[in-house]
Amino acid sequence: MRRQCLRVGASQVFLLYVYSTLFIEGDSVAYLALYREWRPRMFKDIVGQGHITKTLVNALKQEKIAHAYLFSGPRGTGKTTAAKILAKALNCEQREEVEPCNRCASCIGIDHGSAMEVFEIDAASNRGIDEIRDLRENVKLSALQGKHKVYIIDEVHMLTTEAFNALLKTLEEPPPQVVFILATTEVQKIPLTILSRVQRFEFHRISVQDIQKRLVEVCRRLNRQVDQNALVVIAQKSEGSLRDALSIMDQCLLQDDPIGVEEVYLVLGMVGETFSAQLVEALVSSDFGKSLTFLSEGIQQGRDPRQIIRELLDYLRQMLLTSATGETPLVAPHIQDQLVKQSEQIGISRILRWIAILLQGEGQLKYASNARLAAELLLVQTIHEDQPSVIRGQEEILKKDLTPSPKTLNVESGIVDTGNTAEGIKPNLSIEGIQERWNDVLDQVKKRKKSTQAFLMEGKPVQLEGNTLTILFREGCSFHKDKVSQIENRQTIEDVLKQLFGISLTLQNFMKNEFQSKETPESQDMKIQEQAFINKAKDMFGADLVVVKEG
Repeated sequence: MRRQCLRVGASQVFLLYVYSTLFIEGDSVAYLALYREWRPRMFKDIVGQGHITKTLVNALKQEKIAHAYLFSGPRGTGKTTAAKILAKALNCEQREEVEPCNRCASCIGIDHGSAMEVFEIDAASNRGIDEIRDLRENVKLSALQGKHKVYIIDEVHMLTTEAFNALLKTLEEPPPQVVFILATTEVQKIPLTILSRVQRFEFHRISVQDIQKRLVEVCRRLNRQVDQNALVVIAQKSEGSLRDALSIMDQCLLQDDPIGVEEVYLVLGMVGETFSAQLVEALVSSDFGKSLTFLSEGIQQGRDPRQIIRELLDYLRQMLLTSATGETPLVAPHIQDQLVKQSEQIGISRILRWIAILLQGEGQLKYASNARLAAELLLVQTIHEDQPSVIRGQEEILKKDLTPSPKTLNVESGIVDTGNTAEGIKPNLSIEGIQERWNDVLDQVKKRKKSTQAFLMEGKPVQLEGNTLTILFREGCSFHKDKVSQIENRQTIEDVLKQLFGISLTLQNFMKNEFQSKETPESQDMKIQEQAFINKAKDMFGADLVVVKEG
C-alpha cells in the first residue's frame, strides 16, 4: 500500500511538471482569461484586503491556525483566492517564511486543482445532506504526513438546513490537521451555530483607486494602450470586484489600441455618462421633445431603454452625493466638472424629486410589455411633475374670468401676479405655492444656519392667512417648535421666505394637537376647483401620469 501511494505521488509530480511547463514556462495551450492569469499567488499580491492578509500571515508566523474559517464579502474580492493561498502556505514544501513558494509539487497542484490534500466544493451544486455525509467520511481519513487537509466550501450559504446540521458535527470536533474554509457572499444566511465555531473574515469591496492601479499594471505588462479615463470607468463599473474589472478589461483588449472611454461603454452595453449628462440638460430645460429625442438616439444605437433609465439614475445618484457631501463624483474624469455644475444648478430638492419618480418607474419598467413607451412616459412624467406650480398657474388662468389686462405668472416662486387692479401688480401667494417650494425654503435656510434648518424640518406649512404663515409640528417635536419660535431662528426663516416669494411673512408655530384648521366656504370652493382641475389633468395626460400629493 505504501509503495502504491508513492507511485501515485510520483505520477502526480510528473503531471504537475507537465502542467507547469505548459502554463508557466512555455506558451499556453489555451487562452487563459485575465482574471485567472492575474489571480494572486501570494498573500502580498492580494489587493485591498490588508486587514485580512495581515491576520493570516501573523497566524502562520505564530503557528496558530484555526480549524475553521469563514470568508464573507462581495463577489470578486479575493475570498477563494485567499483560501487557496492559505492552503498552499499550510502545505508548501519550501515555504519562504509565510509565503508559499509556488514551485513545489504541492503549490502547483493546488494552483491547478489537482492536489490530493485540498478539496474545493461548490455548495450550490452539492448542497444536500448526502454530500456533506460523504465529506464527513473523507475527513476521517488521515492526511499525508506533514500535510493539512483543507476543505474549501464555496457559496456555503446554499447548503440545506440538514446539511448545515451535518457539517456542524464535524466543525465541533474536527480531526487534527484538517482546516475548513467556508466562503460566502451572503453571510446573513449562515446559521448562528456555524458562525460561533469559525473565525470570521469580512472581505471589503476593493476601492476604485486600487482596481485602477492593478489595471494599469496589467496594461503595462501586456504592452497595451488604454486611456486612463477608460480604466477609471472600468474600475467604477466593476463595483468593487477586481475579478469583474479584469473580465471587462479582457473584453476591451479585443479591440485595437488605443482603447478609450467609448470603447469601454460599447463593451459594457452602456450609453455612457456623457449621454446621461445630456439627458439631464434636457430635463433641466423641461424640454419634452429634446428628452424623447435623446432617448430615441440611445435606442437607435441598440441600447435597452431600461438600461438608459438605470444609467440616468446612477448619474443622478452621483449628483445627489456631490450636492450632499461636496466630494468628487465617481464618474469619468472628463464629465466630473459638468456633473458638479449641474448639481449646483438643479439643487438637492429637484434631484430628490427626479430620483423618486424614476425609481418608482424603473421598478415597473422590467414588467412593461413595451419598454420604449414606458421609458418615454417616465421621462415625460419626470418633467411634468417637476413643474406643479406651472400647472396650478394655468388652472388659475383657466378658472378665473379675468378682464383682458396684463398678467405675470411667476412659476418659480409659486406667485401669480395679475394686473387687474388700479394699484398695479400685486402678488397673490397661496399656501399651495409655499408647500410646493418648501424644500427650497429648507435648502436656503440651511445655507444661512444649519441648526435652524434642522429644527424647521420637523414642521410643515399648513395655512396662510393674510401675511401670517402657520407651521405645524408633529407630536414629540415641541422642542423644535420652541427653537423655531426664537427670534433669531424665526427671523432667518422669514428672511428666506421674503427672498423666495417676494412677500414679508410672519411665522406662527403650533403643535398639531393645538391647531384646528378652519374649513371656510372659500377653502371648500378651492378644493372643488382643485379636484376639477385634477380630473382635467388626468384626461389630458392620462391617469397614470398624474400623481396627487397631499401637502
